[in-house]
Amino acid sequence: MLASLRLRIAYVLDVFDGVKTGGVLSAQRFVEALRARHEVTVVAAGPPGEGLVALPSFYPPFFGRVMRQMGFAFAVPRRRVLEQVLRRVDVVHVQFPFWLGMRTAALARDLGVPLVAGFHVQPENMFYNVGLRSSVLAEWTYRLFLKRLYNLADAVICPSPFALAALRQRGLAVPAEVISNGVTLSGLPVAERQERHRGRPLVIAVGRLAREKRLDVIIEGVRRSRHADQIQLVVTGRGPEENRVRRMAATLPRPAEVGFVSDAELRRLLATADLMVHASEVELEGMAVLEAAGRGTPALIADARASATPQFALSPDFLFRAGDPADLARRLDHLLDEPTRLAAARVDARALAARFDFEDSVRRTEALLARVAERGRRPTAGSAPGARAPSPG
Repeated sequence: MLASLRLRIAYVLDVFDGVKTGGVLSAQRFVEALRARHEVTVVAAGPPGEGLVALPSFYPPFFGRVMRQMGFAFAVPRRRVLEQVLRRVDVVHVQFPFWLGMRTAALARDLGVPLVAGFHVQPENMFYNVGLRSSVLAEWTYRLFLKRLYNLADAVICPSPFALAALRQRGLAVPAEVISNGVTLSGLPVAERQERHRGRPLVIAVGRLAREKRLDVIIEGVRRSRHADQIQLVVTGRGPEENRVRRMAATLPRPAEVGFVSDAELRRLLATADLMVHASEVELEGMAVLEAAGRGTPALIADARASATPQFALSPDFLFRAGDPADLARRLDHLLDEPTRLAAARVDARALAARFDFEDSVRRTEALLARVAERGRRPTAGSAPGARAPSPG
């Protein structure tokens, strides 16, 4: 089988260490899994390390402040460095559609190196964080991403059917496959709540403390709930909106806990909360919701047109109108009024997560990378050694 080949893979992304964004976390997990059977070289900004080729970084005007607060930076695509890596791999995987990704795609095309691109960034997401809601600007950015990266690839990986449709309707013209970021499933986690969380409804929100996560809607929804004086809301993460979120959270009848938590504490919260609330209106999959489901915690999700996350709603009772704290409060009360049903939903959440098993996502990614690499290595009459063969069809 092609997937059984030991591949030499270049995994190219702007940052790889020390960042908690979904696209970076996904890359870290896939690189670790792929390295069990393949040679994977990461190309990213930051200090060099074993298996990591370092590039310099920069912050652009306008986006710089927000990017610093989120711990994300753009990498400078040094041609010499990229060429050295690309000339000795079977296939290159580009994670983000920024300057580094675009330059890598152009070089891969010039050098005949097979290319796979991942779709992990929505333009709407980028602009929301700096206070811009412009459909014209978002559509222009989609066209740029397609022209300079996705339509130069041999194949594109999309994390959800929603993500694939978003690219197809805007002109994606190359093969693409839906492969979830996935969730690691094991036995039912055994965990106990922190003492201060016992005896009351525990509701969590997980992710960057950024505008597009709509934490204002979550906090206001909890405030309007009939259970507001009992609910313990925990908002985990870091980001540019942390100070504002803390100020809002402090005004709840039972002040919410806000801030970064350790991985161990996050696992505890995901395993022991009664409910996750996810209000983001822009998501290509919704990794935090999937992680919660894998640990048996159901999610109350914003039913947003520009989000794939509603696919994880266990029923219509687990959806609320996006941007509407009154509807969130109504749905929250309905679920908290039926604790037996909410407890039973934990089994349904685990069953849903089982459909998105991480190991299956790794196997499908391996198979796709192998197919693309094999086509690229196929010799053609009159071609120079190492030249890319044309893809069939």
